[in-house]
Amino acid sequence: MAEAIASVILEQLTAITIDKACEAWSLVRGAEKEVKRLESNFKALQLELEGAEEREYLDKRVKHWLDKFKDVSYDMEDVLDDWETAVQRLQSDGVGSSSSGSVRKWKLCPFISCFSSGSQIVRRYDIAAKIKEINEEVDQIVNDKVRFELIKKDIKQHKQRLESTSFVDVSELIGRDAVKEDIIRIFLCEERSRNVPSITIVGMGGTGKTALAQLIYNDSTIQAHFSKTIWVCASDPFDQSQIARAILADLDLDALVSLNTPTLQNILRIITEKLKAIKFLFVFDDVWTDRDQDWEPLKAAFRYGMLGSWILLTTRNESVARQMESSHVVPLELLPEKMCWLILAQRAFSGRNRASRANLEDIGREIAKKCRGLPLAAKALGGLLQNKRGREEWQNVLDSVIWKSGFGQEIFSPLLLSYYDLPSQIRQCLSYCAIFPNNYTINKYELVQRWMAQGYLNSDDSVRRELKGEEYFEYLATRSFFQDFKKDAHGNIISCKMHDLVHEFVQFLTEDRCVTEEVVGDSTLDLSCKKARHLRLVIQNCKSSPLCINGIEKLRSLVVASDDKTSGDALQDLFSRSKLLRLLEFDSFHLRPEEIVCGMENLIHLRYLSLISCSGLENLPEAVCELISLRSLNLRDCLNLKKLAVGIGKLINLRYLCIKDCPRLTYYPKGISNLTSLETLSGIQMRIDGSDGDQLSIGDLEKMDLLGGYLSVELIGDALDWNEAKRAKLHNKIHLKRMDIWICSKNIKEEEVLQALNPPSNFPVVLFDYQKWFDSYDACLKRLNVKENIRVALIVQQAALQFVDWAEFFGKKT
Repeated sequence: MAEAIASVILEQLTAITIDKACEAWSLVRGAEKEVKRLESNFKALQLELEGAEEREYLDKRVKHWLDKFKDVSYDMEDVLDDWETAVQRLQSDGVGSSSSGSVRKWKLCPFISCFSSGSQIVRRYDIAAKIKEINEEVDQIVNDKVRFELIKKDIKQHKQRLESTSFVDVSELIGRDAVKEDIIRIFLCEERSRNVPSITIVGMGGTGKTALAQLIYNDSTIQAHFSKTIWVCASDPFDQSQIARAILADLDLDALVSLNTPTLQNILRIITEKLKAIKFLFVFDDVWTDRDQDWEPLKAAFRYGMLGSWILLTTRNESVARQMESSHVVPLELLPEKMCWLILAQRAFSGRNRASRANLEDIGREIAKKCRGLPLAAKALGGLLQNKRGREEWQNVLDSVIWKSGFGQEIFSPLLLSYYDLPSQIRQCLSYCAIFPNNYTINKYELVQRWMAQGYLNSDDSVRRELKGEEYFEYLATRSFFQDFKKDAHGNIISCKMHDLVHEFVQFLTEDRCVTEEVVGDSTLDLSCKKARHLRLVIQNCKSSPLCINGIEKLRSLVVASDDKTSGDALQDLFSRSKLLRLLEFDSFHLRPEEIVCGMENLIHLRYLSLISCSGLENLPEAVCELISLRSLNLRDCLNLKKLAVGIGKLINLRYLCIKDCPRLTYYPKGISNLTSLETLSGIQMRIDGSDGDQLSIGDLEKMDLLGGYLSVELIGDALDWNEAKRAKLHNKIHLKRMDIWICSKNIKEEEVLQALNPPSNFPVVLFDYQKWFDSYDACLKRLNVKENIRVALIVQQAALQFVDWAEFFGKKT
């Protein structure tokens, strides 16, 4: 990861000092030699870093040296960000030209601010002074490397290229067939018991408990035997209300929506009534808690289930089985070496011939012994070996010193070996996933935007950064770092999860740099000793007093999750001191936007702003439009959002704008047409009957030629203006993967729209007739006797989904 950081810094230096030479050098006049010395030092260190990283968990001195390098590198990135932002300000203000007038201005006023954003002022002197200060630290790091006898790695003559692969989910669970059949046999034999009986699968992390439960749950015999099967993930922390809501939503969504007071007691009361007439199977996966107070309310609701109902649990703790009074406890033993070898070979030899397998099998079987009976380790090592072709490479894996490191859990050794085999740029992408909570559903496209915000996807102009991010994601998927994939109708992965043990592993990698902390009431939180750069903050019951958190000045990511009792005043101090943020996310916040934007003008480095599911957001604040470095703005699921900011056109660097599932949004300012760097635009309304100069129209796509992802538009108006449609110039949108068009008027024909837009022949345009869909969907809901108010809510909700999802919905309902 340190090697990747060094590469990013060198790329930034080159981009600033060459591409923007005149403006850039005017801001560091007198420090030109310091800049050149810094560049030289980083080039020298880059040769040492990969070798050092592979020793950091074997030699504490090397780890300490790397930690110092990472700290100073982060500081250098911040200075370069200041520098680059200053250059952008100069260019936008028309100051940093090569005219003699502008040069005289800098000579006469050496300490005048080069840009100002509210209270945040960066002076040219500050940039030069910080570079000199960092250079002194880097000099010391360069000198220290001799003490640790760091060995230069052989420099490869060719740039490492990621092999393209087609990810395949392994549907079979090798070595667990007998256990699976035994559990299914028990389920099919109805036990006459007053209480609903349970089976608990117990095993250490990585043994395949969840995979086994999934096979049982999806078995056709099980699905036919039970009238209702429900899967619930019960990971730590255990949330009774969330679990109860998930169960009732699956049993009867109408009942949940209709609840005026959705308390835990009311939800459990309805669940109890529903279960009396249902033979059900509940699967509670990844249970950690064995406390009576956590389970008692739920157990009471399940007690009177219909005869033949069952509960299946998976856990690492055998005490959970005792607490649940399970009639059957199934210990999931470690696999024998033979089974580990079969799992490893299934991945490692994918696409190889018999001769290759015969040549490598003896070494492979020795490597399989290192798995210590853990299927997850076998999958990880199989993915590692898949792209290693010769005996020498396989032998290097077998002989690696990492097996002798003796740190952490045993499973961490094969994961670490697989981790170090990743290209350096992908290592930091994986490590960043530690910011997610356990069992979090990771949206692939949003994850790519997060990586880009942190500067992990720098590339040459010939490769779009979004594509590189998707390439990195697929690479990690093939190595078994991701699982539980959800795919669209075309087979493309749209979301995933991480195995809980892999999640623990990435948290181990990031240590104190990526942390999750909880603040209750007015308590004080001190992060000074942790060197935190990425923070997930869970706030509870903080009404008015500012949060007292120390050590947040160098944060790069801040994800804030809160209950509905938190006041916006509590966040003001947080923003005023977290000026280096690249990413800011509010997780399902209830705050109004005016409560959180004060102080946001300080965030000149911010690349990613996420306000997903913020119920208090009705109008996007104009203050957001001053974030000139913003690349990604995510407003998904803001159900009360009605209006975008008038000044949104100022965000000229914006590449990702998501306003999907915002059913009340009706105002789309004309300024959106200025966002010519946009790569993705979804869930937006455009007029098709002409341009009135105020509201966005289809012709405003004219200059947006960099669109390279997914475009979804809803065409409004009662007539088709052919000239306006042609002005969109879809023939220039050569990078678009797909475009979905909603037609909302009966007077406009699909074939005329397609003819007027005139896309390239190979352009993937999908036309939807909104009225036809509305009538069909509404008729379907009426046949199901859905109440009118619920029917309207469902129509609004489903209207924002892709057509492939509607088809799936209809298929299930009918």
